[in-house]
Amino acid sequence: MTNRSSPRQVPAHTLGAPGQRIALSLVGGVFGLLGAMGLIGAADPAGVVIYSVVLAAGLWLAFRGSLVGLRVDASGVTERGLGRSRTVSWCAVREVVVSTQGLGPAQTGSPGLVLKDGTSLPLTAIASYSSRTVQADLALLTSAHTAHRGACGACASTGSGER
Repeated sequence: MTNRSSPRQVPAHTLGAPGQRIALSLVGGVFGLLGAMGLIGAADPAGVVIYSVVLAAGLWLAFRGSLVGLRVDASGVTERGLGRSRTVSWCAVREVVVSTQGLGPAQTGSPGLVLKDGTSLPLTAIASYSSRTVQADLALLTSAHTAHRGACGACASTGSGER
């Protein structure tokens, strides 16, 4: 007997380029180190302020850079950027679509979410020039959304809303 009131477990996945996370963390670490070294040798108040800002920005970039990407789990999708994180529950999602950004030949694609209220949210944290990567990410998100809809009593009773 299946309990339709609790969602079936969707294994957690983190999407995004590991190389990007490594590069952002390293660059942030270098700036943090430069800020700390400059702060040690700073003699005037302006130097202290400037090196403190460089140190804080470097530490922030190193920390947030290691988190950049998209986390997909049973509760929904969490998009983590350098500035903030945004979480969307699967119950609020109507469908998963492909979203394109940019002009001309420099277009990038990424999966996007269309919410039940009609709002479109492109998931730019996992944007890619590779259509193969975009399609793989889209397939994973679609299967997680489908698994949630099938197991969630609230979503099943209101209908999927898909075209």
